[in-house]
Amino acid sequence: MFLDVKEFLEELSSVYRDLDRAYQDVAGFYGLSCEGCQDNCCQSPFFVNTLVEHLYLMEGLHALTEAQKAEVFQKANAYQSGYSKTSRPETNFRMFCPLNRDQKCILYEYRPMMCRVYGVPGVMQSPRGGTVEFPGCQRFGSLGKEITRRLQRTEYYQRVAQIEANLRKKLVYHQKYKKTIAQAIIDEEREKALIMRGYDIFEGY
Repeated sequence: MFLDVKEFLEELSSVYRDLDRAYQDVAGFYGLSCEGCQDNCCQSPFFVNTLVEHLYLMEGLHALTEAQKAEVFQKANAYQSGYSKTSRPETNFRMFCPLNRDQKCILYEYRPMMCRVYGVPGVMQSPRGGTVEFPGCQRFGSLGKEITRRLQRTEYYQRVAQIEANLRKKLVYHQKYKKTIAQAIIDEEREKALIMRGYDIFEGY
């Protein structure tokens, strides 16, 4: 059995483009820019929360040169080692993402949703009811501006969730998925970490 995942990745790419435009609208409204920021958000733990985002990120990883990939894998292993040894790492662990080089992401176009929404004030409808608000990054806070506009995250989360559901249905894939970017990268070197590689699921992957 073969499943061409291209259509799922194209759908995700469309969501990302729409999200990036919405993000830039809010950032422009406040005059927020990452340029010259000393509090690099890439030192905070960020996660890949869906299988489809993993596959999209790996599209970018596979496009790197062998030397670049070797460097990324080395950094990913060092990152995950430190992460796993840290108490409450989501709060306490700080280390540059293995995809960061000279304070820039080498797979910027492929970065996960969590990276894309971080920075500007946001809001989403909680699946449990009510809304959840996000204050924005430290640089935004340093601007001292009143929050009068937020990035509406709900639509984009819902669209990604639908793509994920459709992909999982096709794959008959029921495992929970949440990994650091480093762990997602490391898994590409492990035969059975994501799926059974002996089972020919992905055409052209």
